[in-house]
Amino acid sequence: MDIWTSIVATFALMLVAAGAGSLLARRLPEAWLGEGSIMSLKASMAMVSTMSALLLGLMVNSARYNFSEAYSDVQKYAASIQLTDLELLNYGAAACGLRHTLQDYGQQLLAETWQNNVDFSQARTDGSTLKMILRLDSQVRALEPSTESEKQARLSLLAFAHQLVEYRWKVSGLARTATPAIFIIVVISWFTLLFLYLGVFAPRNPLVAVGHV
Repeated sequence: MDIWTSIVATFALMLVAAGAGSLLARRLPEAWLGEGSIMSLKASMAMVSTMSALLLGLMVNSARYNFSEAYSDVQKYAASIQLTDLELLNYGAAACGLRHTLQDYGQQLLAETWQNNVDFSQARTDGSTLKMILRLDSQVRALEPSTESEKQARLSLLAFAHQLVEYRWKVSGLARTATPAIFIIVVISWFTLLFLYLGVFAPRNPLVAVGHV
């Protein structure tokens, strides 16, 4: 279920709860709708509202933290890929094949991490990003530098390959991080209960109905 379907379904559930409360009020004995019942349910509604607000605050704060961390890691990940490509370019013709591997790795990485937004079906090589980065690491180790600068470049490339493996796990995990479904279900249930209470005790006139919507 996508996010817009969930929003519409939740909104409809609130309306149904309010309508059900209004219908229920017509069938309850008049004594049940007295001042004592109203005061008791007001206290219950206040507690449920407070708990809902606290839980929503925790969920929003958690989402904000995950977004900030993911943004930082994606920036570092992109920088590592660019620096790796630059180091391969400086290495020379012997690293030309490795640059193709790195390009395929970047395409496959986007396809795996953001599957719903990007289609990179034209990548030259199939396989998971982990296999690709391990293959890149093996290709770097197979390089035979002949000068001191090439030796330094090879060491830098090995370090970058290790960074890419590390950031792959972090970014892939954060991209799939979601708020636990149980939290969302609890909040929706509490709001449904609140609208049910409102429907029971709200005056039955068009102004109140429009205000609840």
